[in-house]
Amino acid sequence: EVVANSLAVMKYYPQARTAIELGGQDAKVIFFRQNTATGRLEVSDMRMNGSCAGGTGAFIDEIASLLKVAPEEYEALAENGTQLYDISGRCGVYAKTDIQPLLNQGVRKEDIALSALHAISKQTIGGLAQGLTMEPPIIFVGGPLCFHPTLVQAFRSKLDLRDEDILIPEKPELMVAIGAALYAGK
Repeated sequence: EVVANSLAVMKYYPQARTAIELGGQDAKVIFFRQNTATGRLEVSDMRMNGSCAGGTGAFIDEIASLLKVAPEEYEALAENGTQLYDISGRCGVYAKTDIQPLLNQGVRKEDIALSALHAISKQTIGGLAQGLTMEPPIIFVGGPLCFHPTLVQAFRSKLDLRDEDILIPEKPELMVAIGAALYAGK
Protein backbone atom coordinates (compact mmCIF):
# COMPACT_ATOMS: atom_id res chain seq x y z
CA GLU A 1 0.00 0.00 0.00
CA VAL A 2 2.68 2.48 0.96
CA VAL A 3 4.72 1.78 -2.17
CA ALA A 4 1.63 2.07 -4.38
CA ASN A 5 0.53 5.29 -2.71
CA SER A 6 4.00 6.83 -2.96
CA LEU A 7 4.27 5.92 -6.67
CA ALA A 8 0.95 7.63 -7.44
CA VAL A 9 1.88 10.71 -5.42
CA MET A 10 5.34 10.99 -6.98
CA LYS A 11 3.90 10.69 -10.50
CA TYR A 12 0.85 12.94 -10.23
CA TYR A 13 1.65 15.26 -7.30
CA PRO A 14 5.44 15.80 -7.34
CA GLN A 15 5.01 19.02 -5.39
CA ALA A 16 3.80 17.03 -2.34
CA ARG A 17 6.10 16.82 0.66
CA THR A 18 3.83 14.79 2.94
CA ALA A 19 1.04 12.31 2.25
CA ILE A 20 -1.54 11.47 4.87
CA GLU A 21 -3.45 8.34 3.95
CA LEU A 22 -6.27 7.06 6.10
CA GLY A 23 -7.83 3.75 5.18
CA GLY A 24 -10.51 1.58 6.65
CA GLN A 25 -8.17 -0.20 9.06
CA ASP A 26 -4.85 1.65 9.02
CA ALA A 27 -3.29 5.07 8.78
CA LYS A 28 -0.06 6.07 7.06
CA VAL A 29 2.08 9.17 6.72
CA ILE A 30 4.67 9.30 3.94
CA PHE A 31 7.37 11.96 3.92
CA PHE A 32 8.90 13.03 0.60
CA ARG A 33 12.01 14.99 -0.36
CA GLN A 34 13.50 16.25 -3.59
CA ASN A 35 16.58 14.27 -4.59
CA THR A 36 19.25 16.92 -5.11
CA ALA A 37 21.14 14.83 -7.69
CA THR A 38 18.19 13.84 -9.88
CA GLY A 39 15.62 16.49 -8.98
CA ARG A 40 13.03 13.73 -8.58
CA LEU A 41 10.70 13.25 -5.67
CA GLU A 42 11.55 10.33 -3.39
CA VAL A 43 10.30 8.86 -0.12
CA SER A 44 12.39 9.96 2.84
CA ASP A 45 10.40 8.22 5.59
CA MET A 46 7.05 6.63 6.32
CA ARG A 47 5.01 5.76 9.37
CA MET A 48 2.08 3.41 9.77
CA ASN A 49 -0.17 2.38 12.64
CA GLY A 50 0.08 -1.37 12.68
CA SER A 51 -1.73 -2.58 15.76
CA CYS A 52 -5.09 -0.85 15.90
CA ALA A 53 -7.72 0.85 13.75
CA GLY A 54 -7.75 4.04 15.85
CA GLY A 55 -7.89 7.09 13.63
CA THR A 56 -9.20 5.22 10.56
CA GLY A 57 -12.46 4.66 8.71
CA ALA A 58 -13.33 1.85 11.13
CA PHE A 59 -12.91 4.32 14.00
CA ILE A 60 -15.34 6.73 12.32
CA ASP A 61 -17.80 3.87 11.79
CA GLU A 62 -17.58 2.97 15.49
CA ILE A 63 -18.28 6.55 16.54
CA ALA A 64 -21.19 6.76 14.07
CA SER A 65 -22.64 3.61 15.62
CA LEU A 66 -22.25 5.03 19.12
CA LEU A 67 -24.00 8.22 17.98
CA LYS A 68 -26.70 6.09 16.32
CA VAL A 69 -26.21 7.58 12.85
CA ALA A 70 -25.47 5.83 9.57
CA PRO A 71 -21.82 6.15 8.49
CA GLU A 72 -22.92 8.06 5.38
CA GLU A 73 -24.64 10.65 7.62
CA TYR A 74 -21.57 11.22 9.81
CA GLU A 75 -19.99 13.97 7.68
CA ALA A 76 -23.17 16.08 7.68
CA LEU A 77 -23.30 15.73 11.45
CA ALA A 78 -19.64 16.69 11.96
CA GLU A 79 -19.73 19.69 9.63
CA ASN A 80 -22.44 21.19 11.86
CA GLY A 81 -20.39 20.83 15.02
CA THR A 82 -19.28 24.03 16.76
CA GLN A 83 -17.68 22.93 20.05
CA LEU A 84 -14.65 20.67 20.49
CA TYR A 85 -14.33 18.16 23.31
CA ASP A 86 -11.31 16.07 24.25
CA ILE A 87 -11.79 12.59 22.79
CA SER A 88 -9.15 9.90 22.39
CA GLY A 89 -8.29 9.16 18.75
CA ARG A 90 -6.02 6.27 19.70
CA CYS A 91 -8.62 3.60 20.09
CA GLY A 92 -12.35 3.13 19.64
CA VAL A 93 -12.66 1.73 23.15
CA TYR A 94 -10.98 4.78 24.69
CA ALA A 95 -13.04 7.09 22.49
CA LYS A 96 -16.24 5.41 23.66
CA THR A 97 -15.25 5.93 27.29
CA ASP A 98 -14.75 9.63 26.50
CA ILE A 99 -17.95 9.95 24.46
CA GLN A 100 -20.48 8.15 26.65
CA PRO A 101 -20.25 10.68 29.51
CA LEU A 102 -20.57 13.51 26.96
CA LEU A 103 -23.75 11.92 25.60
CA ASN A 104 -25.04 11.46 29.16
CA GLN A 105 -24.40 15.18 29.79
CA GLY A 106 -26.46 16.11 26.71
CA VAL A 107 -23.59 17.26 24.49
CA ARG A 108 -24.75 17.67 20.91
CA LYS A 109 -24.00 14.75 18.59
CA GLU A 110 -22.70 17.25 16.04
CA ASP A 111 -20.04 18.41 18.49
CA ILE A 112 -19.05 14.85 19.37
CA ALA A 113 -18.76 13.92 15.68
CA LEU A 114 -16.58 16.98 15.02
CA SER A 115 -14.49 16.30 18.13
CA ALA A 116 -13.84 12.72 16.99
CA LEU A 117 -12.50 13.97 13.65
CA HIS A 118 -10.19 16.35 15.49
CA ALA A 119 -9.09 13.41 17.65
CA ILE A 120 -8.15 11.52 14.47
CA SER A 121 -6.06 14.42 13.20
CA LYS A 122 -4.37 14.79 16.59
CA GLN A 123 -3.62 11.04 16.74
CA THR A 124 -2.22 10.99 13.21
CA ILE A 125 -0.04 14.04 13.74
CA GLY A 126 1.25 13.07 17.17
CA GLY A 127 1.21 9.30 16.88
CA LEU A 128 2.45 8.76 13.35
CA ALA A 129 4.65 11.77 12.63
CA GLN A 130 6.57 10.97 15.83
CA GLY A 131 8.46 14.21 15.82
CA LEU A 132 8.93 14.56 12.06
CA THR A 133 7.57 17.72 10.49
CA MET A 134 4.60 17.31 8.17
CA GLU A 135 5.88 19.72 5.56
CA PRO A 136 3.38 21.17 3.08
CA PRO A 137 2.09 20.75 0.54
CA ILE A 138 0.28 17.85 2.15
CA ILE A 139 -1.75 15.47 0.04
CA PHE A 140 -4.76 13.82 1.67
CA VAL A 141 -5.48 10.32 0.42
CA GLY A 142 -7.89 7.52 1.28
CA GLY A 143 -11.59 6.98 1.77
CA PRO A 144 -12.03 8.70 5.15
CA LEU A 145 -10.37 11.85 3.81
CA CYS A 146 -12.45 11.64 0.64
CA PHE A 147 -15.82 11.17 2.30
CA HIS A 148 -15.16 13.41 5.32
CA PRO A 149 -13.97 16.85 4.15
CA THR A 150 -14.44 18.05 7.72
CA LEU A 151 -11.60 15.69 8.66
CA VAL A 152 -9.32 17.48 6.18
CA GLN A 153 -10.37 20.74 7.83
CA ALA A 154 -9.39 19.30 11.22
CA PHE A 155 -5.90 18.59 9.86
CA ARG A 156 -5.85 22.07 8.32
CA SER A 157 -6.62 23.59 11.71
CA LYS A 158 -4.12 21.49 13.69
CA LEU A 159 -1.29 21.97 11.15
CA ASP A 160 -2.14 25.63 10.44
CA LEU A 161 -2.37 24.95 6.69
CA ARG A 162 -3.34 27.44 4.01
CA ASP A 163 -5.29 26.58 0.84
CA GLU A 164 -2.07 26.25 -1.16
CA ASP A 165 -0.69 23.79 1.43
CA ILE A 166 -3.46 21.25 0.78
CA LEU A 167 -3.61 18.82 -2.14
CA ILE A 168 -6.76 16.79 -2.70
CA PRO A 169 -6.66 14.32 -5.61
CA GLU A 170 -9.71 14.08 -7.84
CA LYS A 171 -10.30 10.56 -6.48
CA PRO A 172 -8.41 10.33 -3.16
CA GLU A 173 -9.95 6.96 -2.39
CA LEU A 174 -8.34 5.50 -5.53
CA MET A 175 -4.76 6.76 -5.18
CA VAL A 176 -3.44 3.45 -3.83
CA ALA A 177 -5.14 1.56 -6.67
CA ILE A 178 -3.64 4.01 -9.19
CA GLY A 179 -0.22 3.44 -7.66
CA ALA A 180 -0.70 -0.33 -7.83
CA ALA A 181 -1.53 -0.01 -11.52
CA LEU A 182 1.60 2.11 -12.04
CA TYR A 183 3.68 -0.53 -10.26
CA ALA A 184 2.15 -3.34 -12.33
CA GLY A 185 2.91 -1.45 -15.52
CA LYS A 186 6.65 -1.25 -14.80
